[in-house]
Amino acid sequence: MIENEEDKILFSDAIKKAFQEVMGSEESVRYGILLNRSDLIGRGAEEIVFMKQFLTDNFGAEEAEGLAVCIGKNSYIFIKNQFGKTLKFRDAEFRFLPTQKRIKSALEELRSVVLNPLGLQLDCYELNDKFVWNLHSECMVEKSPAYFISGILQEMLTDISGGRFFPISVTPCEEAQKTEIVIAKKALSH
Repeated sequence: MIENEEDKILFSDAIKKAFQEVMGSEESVRYGILLNRSDLIGRGAEEIVFMKQFLTDNFGAEEAEGLAVCIGKNSYIFIKNQFGKTLKFRDAEFRFLPTQKRIKSALEELRSVVLNPLGLQLDCYELNDKFVWNLHSECMVEKSPAYFISGILQEMLTDISGGRFFPISVTPCEEAQKTEIVIAKKALSH
């Protein structure tokens, strides 16, 4: 579980590495300078919101959503490496669970071990054909970390399911100050 400042810095490092992979060195340096000036390194949800705002300011709202998904997807491997012992995704006990139990367990572990301690307020529930995560945020929808989170989820589900693709949708609900992330329980067929 992310319980201390050191773990938040490790998460921040995962974001920065993924940002550089997606955006390249030049944009990564610009982002790093602004992030250092903002004093938000290691601040969890606030740092993710800052990254999303940087992307929106420099590339536009729609492009920022896609870039946030890509950065989230690339962040997953770094998060898995940093928090692997806590998440236990590599343990044989986890790997041999039936697919749906493995998915449900992984979603809960990621939420409770990594995302909630960062200050992200996520309510989760399960329906017959999907999992729904409601991300509560006081910031404007265009600054929401939901697209970044959906990228992490997408990559995690692909990893733990043996390469299957599970559709994920992000739906902003401005009047309720939340964003709904819907995760299909069934992978797309090949």
